[in-house]
Amino acid sequence: MPSRRIVGAALVALTCARTSPAAAQEGLRHDTPPPAAPAPQAPAPTQTLRMEDAIKLALTYNERALKAPLRVEQAEGQLARARTAFLPTLTANGAGTWRATEDRSGRQTTTSGTVTLAQPIVAPSAFPLYAQASHQLESEKWGSVQDKRVLAFDTARSFLQVLTAQRVFDAASRRLERARANLQNAEARAQAQLASINDATRAQVELASSLREVANAQGSLARAQTQLGFLIGRRLDATLSGPERTDRAAEEFENAAHAQVQAALDRRPDVRAAAERSEALRQSAKEPLYRLIPTLGASGQVRVLPDPLPTERAHDETVTLNLSWNIFDAGARYADRRTRLAQAESQSLDERLLRRSVQTDVDLALIQLRTAREVFRIASDQVTAAQRLTEETEILYWQGLARALELTTANGQRFDAEVARASARLSMEQAYLELRFALGLGPVDEDLPR
Repeated sequence: MPSRRIVGAALVALTCARTSPAAAQEGLRHDTPPPAAPAPQAPAPTQTLRMEDAIKLALTYNERALKAPLRVEQAEGQLARARTAFLPTLTANGAGTWRATEDRSGRQTTTSGTVTLAQPIVAPSAFPLYAQASHQLESEKWGSVQDKRVLAFDTARSFLQVLTAQRVFDAASRRLERARANLQNAEARAQAQLASINDATRAQVELASSLREVANAQGSLARAQTQLGFLIGRRLDATLSGPERTDRAAEEFENAAHAQVQAALDRRPDVRAAAERSEALRQSAKEPLYRLIPTLGASGQVRVLPDPLPTERAHDETVTLNLSWNIFDAGARYADRRTRLAQAESQSLDERLLRRSVQTDVDLALIQLRTAREVFRIASDQVTAAQRLTEETEILYWQGLARALELTTANGQRFDAEVARASARLSMEQAYLELRFALGLGPVDEDLPR
């Protein structure tokens, strides 16, 4: 009984020392090593950034988004070029002649000017070429939307990676705090001769491991922030707001996506772009056959002589109809058609493969989402159990009923569980993003600009 009272009194004194850091430092001034350097801290952000805001910044400042409309501009120029085959042309020419000897009128210099207006009447090849340019323009418009959509998803994925790195950094910081508290407790118990000095040594090892994890987590966070800053086109100096709607939708999404596959085929910009590109190549393949049809054009010309001779007219007008029929072109038209038919068929197969892959993409994304959602649920339960284990082990250690090995093990298991939960949350969020990508939706509910 007396020994138990002594132990109890020592535990009371230890508890008081634990709750009074100044007294503990006074009692261990000559025996404890200098405190470890404070853990590195993440930079303090100045404002809050949502996923929607990050996507808008990327679509505003990233070069990939700025370049997307230029492909549309190029296609519009090609369409305008194809349209010129139906429009008239007006040409003006002037000529001046100087002779070393005078002519019959005593002049050495004569001038003349002509104005010619040409209008195509029947230009068969222009019709399929214009149709090809029209479909190519539509394809580029959808391709521009797809480029912005891919950039938005890349930004969303990078945003989630920064959030995950921040959660891992927070978990490492909490582990470091517990390791420091455990070291202080172990040294106090060793000073009171209630535990072996090996407990303090083991706590110092745990503290070093915690510092290493904090440094690694801080480096990973900095890399993720740098990558996100590159995508949004500016330095990231804001704290990120968790995507609650994305998390909630990922946890509640069910199998309704199977009924949306057909809608996805009509909604996905890459599928629409592929369809328009296939039609453009089919129209291009028709053009060589249109060369079998004669072309018909009309032209009018006005010729003006500023200083005519008495026997010459001051102006002369003519109208001409031009009929051209290339009966045999050495087989060039058939060679062109053969090449273009192969190109059209190849693109058609690519389009069919893309359409067929939509169902597979949706199914794979659903499987991945279900798996990630179940893993996240298990990881959350594991974190709860690990937190309870850490608290119980700390109480038992304070009471002398657990060893330092059990305490450091519980602390490491809690950190591993928190990191596993952060990774599982990221996998679930990414799986949900992949599902939205497969369904032709954006990373968020807001529409992307065309």
